[in-house]
Amino acid sequence: MLSARAAKWAQVSFNHGHQNTYHPVNNPKGIVSFSNAENWLVHEDLTHFINEHNQFGEECCAYGEGYTGTRRLRTAMAKHLNTHFKPVQEIDPEEITFAAGVTPLNEACALLTCDPEKQESILLGKPIYGAFAKDLTLRTGVNLEFVDVGDTDQFSPDCVAAYETGFEAAKARGINIRALIICNPHNPLGECYPRETLVELMRLCASKGIHLISDEIYALSLYSIYERSSDKFTEFTSVRAIDPNGIIDPSQVHVLYGMSKDFGACGMRLGCVISQNSEFTEATRAICRFSSPSQYAMDLAAKFLEDQEYVAKFLEKSQKLLLHSRVVAESLLTHEGILFHEKGYVFYQLTWYSSLCNGATDPSHNVLGTQAFSYGST
Repeated sequence: MLSARAAKWAQVSFNHGHQNTYHPVNNPKGIVSFSNAENWLVHEDLTHFINEHNQFGEECCAYGEGYTGTRRLRTAMAKHLNTHFKPVQEIDPEEITFAAGVTPLNEACALLTCDPEKQESILLGKPIYGAFAKDLTLRTGVNLEFVDVGDTDQFSPDCVAAYETGFEAAKARGINIRALIICNPHNPLGECYPRETLVELMRLCASKGIHLISDEIYALSLYSIYERSSDKFTEFTSVRAIDPNGIIDPSQVHVLYGMSKDFGACGMRLGCVISQNSEFTEATRAICRFSSPSQYAMDLAAKFLEDQEYVAKFLEKSQKLLLHSRVVAESLLTHEGILFHEKGYVFYQLTWYSSLCNGATDPSHNVLGTQAFSYGST
């Protein structure tokens, strides 16, 4: 006999074991997965770096400094963020807390900001990163409130009115919004929020007394400086690059980042939250003992981030490879007459629904997924 919550969890799907992955020679009938955002283009370089730097000290065999990031790693990450995110106020290592990926930190943000028994919730715009629906709710009991901006540009300052409407509509139903979460750069649309929109979102959060949590995991996976039409792209601006003075209390603003996207290092299982709110940070560290990263992973990540000369070259190569792949994919899609969303750094295809759902009147994600699977992709 299981608890009621365990019985519910047992119905949740997740990857486990053999994935029947496509390989042109070894498994030509395998599945081509589009369900995970992995930068395979840099894996060779990353593997080479790891194999060159995997001499570990005996301290990696111990518990070490605790569960939420060694001082060395937090210092290296702070240096990296201060170099590339251009924060108004330099990020201190003590503002950074690590866990085994950003996923448990998503959950931590929900636990730290909401009491579900008080009808407290988190506000998100649509569309948004699909896994938030699990990350933020599965064990927390928190319900999510989604905002549809309609025909308004989701990245313009005009979108803020939709968020305010969503906030007030939830309030009218007795739901207390405690945080707004955004993805910047956006997942799945691949666009960045302009500075002026971020400022207005910060003002909104300040006026409502709620947290602004910015998932910036794709911050450096951009390539607009290389051979792309500038009008198709907005440069990345971190919320930490905006002076909060007169806009919002900095204790209400938190950033999520990690090693998985910009460095193609999903397997390292290293994510971090950056916050100037000491109480938020202490609470995060208290619960992240249940998702502590490996000492070996932290050692490798520290070595990687400490070598900022190598990181700069790594990122430049990654961005150029991403652009090349984008151009190739654009050419193939155009040749096949498949429309796609051109603005931004990723594809958001618009015509799969009609072709794969075979005329279904409700082109839902489940229908699309089922049809895609029948064609050998997920």
